[in-house]
Amino acid sequence: MAQESTSAVVEAQSNLTVSNGRSFQELNNAYKLPTDSGEHSRLDLQHEALSLMLGGSSYQSPELVKTILSSRENVKRRVLDVGAGSGKWAIGMAEEFPHADVLGIDLVLPNVLTDSGRRVPPNCSFRIADANKDMGNIDVTYDVIHLRCVEAGILDSDLFFFEAARVLRPGGVLLLVGSNVQLVDGKGQIIPLQKPGDVGYSHFQHFISCAMQVHLKAGPLRIRHALWKNMLNNNPNYSNVHIEEIIAPAGPWPNRMSDAERKLAETMQQNILRLLPAFKAILLRDKGFSKEFVDNLAEGAIKEIRELSPAVHGYSKWVFATAVRAEGSWVARKDPWQEPEGYDIYDYIVSPLPQE
Repeated sequence: MAQESTSAVVEAQSNLTVSNGRSFQELNNAYKLPTDSGEHSRLDLQHEALSLMLGGSSYQSPELVKTILSSRENVKRRVLDVGAGSGKWAIGMAEEFPHADVLGIDLVLPNVLTDSGRRVPPNCSFRIADANKDMGNIDVTYDVIHLRCVEAGILDSDLFFFEAARVLRPGGVLLLVGSNVQLVDGKGQIIPLQKPGDVGYSHFQHFISCAMQVHLKAGPLRIRHALWKNMLNNNPNYSNVHIEEIIAPAGPWPNRMSDAERKLAETMQQNILRLLPAFKAILLRDKGFSKEFVDNLAEGAIKEIRELSPAVHGYSKWVFATAVRAEGSWVARKDPWQEPEGYDIYDYIVSPLPQE
């Protein structure tokens, strides 16, 4: 196993490129975020924020998941983490369910594998794989499949859900987490971007809008969590689809918060402060905006979040989806998924300014 990990680390390093001081993978052009130690450290912080949203759990629907993964004699339990990132979730699941084999796949390997000070449980492993291309190579079935905040790199979410159903055992569960850090109001509606100098202008919301435009250069919108319910309910391989939306403040700006709410808000603020330099590197790497423009916008966005100015008194929306694999044989997709009637991309992401 050690030899396999060493070979995989070499492979992972050969798939990296450095731009503007950050490392990026080159296997999947759609996924734009860095894949370096700084990003993995941020993902650990994001994991903490999500756990706070879920009342201390690492996953939604805890009673269902624990039942599915309960130990049974002569039955091997398996968990697949798609887009494992820093490995925090996969390692946590391996520790919580020591009788289960947990596999994390991603475009790069987690840094924990080369950190002698951190332990990876013997029932947890990681591999380099692209969910767009490699799901068809999986030849075992899983009890739980988990995908968190990597939908920007999934070219066709509906197709992925079909492929995931193929390797989920009947009665197994698909766990999804999605988000967009753009600001929404207390009802979850996108806060419109105002022009610079106008009342309500936000450097942060402007910055996110520019990042979304870079995202769209790689193809159609892939941040589809607002449409997961539609996709899963129309997929014959799933039943008992449950969607929960949680909004979290961009920092501890609300006046009245419980201790738990304040802890979440503070964690979200630190997560965003670590995310913004990654977005800056993405915009500079894209070269669609001048360096001066990106530098000024990033500086303004970071200042707003750090000081919690009224311009960022908003929330980010997080979507948690659970779907149970239906009984019976797997059904392959016949036709590509179609957007609902009246679909407008800017119902889901913040609209850019006219000149951009």
